[in-house]
Amino acid sequence: MAQPAPAATPVTAKPGPHALKLVNGGRSAISAVYVAPPDSLDWSDDLLGKQVAAPGKTVTLSIKDPSGACVFDLQFLMNNGDTVEKKAVNVCDQPSYAFTP
Repeated sequence: MAQPAPAATPVTAKPGPHALKLVNGGRSAISAVYVAPPDSLDWSDDLLGKQVAAPGKTVTLSIKDPSGACVFDLQFLMNNGDTVEKKAVNVCDQPSYAFTP
């Protein structure tokens, strides 16, 4: 008799803030980083503040979310004026995020 398939593991909320190490693997510096719930346009304040994430450098971001959500869309403002969005990034499962444009 076949065993039933295990249920999918849900993305579990973890109390924030979440610390995410951002590694800039691009060629341009990142001058601002914003987060929002998936598919929302309600972006946070700039998580970098006065910092700049130079190419090849790592900065630590503090994502404050009272709901304890783990999945966010990330928006990066590059030093050259370009904006790059990354969808549905799970910040609980990966304490480090390697940005590549």
